Amino acid sequence: MNWINDDCPVSNEPAQEALSRLGDFAEFTCPTCGRFRITGTALEMIRGLDLDGRQFALTQAKSKAPEGKIPVIDSYML
Repeated sequence: MNWINDDCPVSNEPAQEALSRLGDFAEFTCPTCGRFRITGTALEMIRGLDLDGRQFALTQAKSKAPEGKIPVIDSYML
């Protein structure tokens, strides 16, 4: 998979975004947040939240992800 430099939508730190999208998901790898996916709708919505709200959404995604699977933030978590 090819990656580009971008900012993490959760921490706003420098991160890597997967160049090819998997359907309606963007995939990020962040040194602080780890590897996760976010739906297109959630990506637009998350920008309006404060840091605590963004981190809460990621925590929810990680807790709901089956072991070994990449967590996904969706709009229902925001």
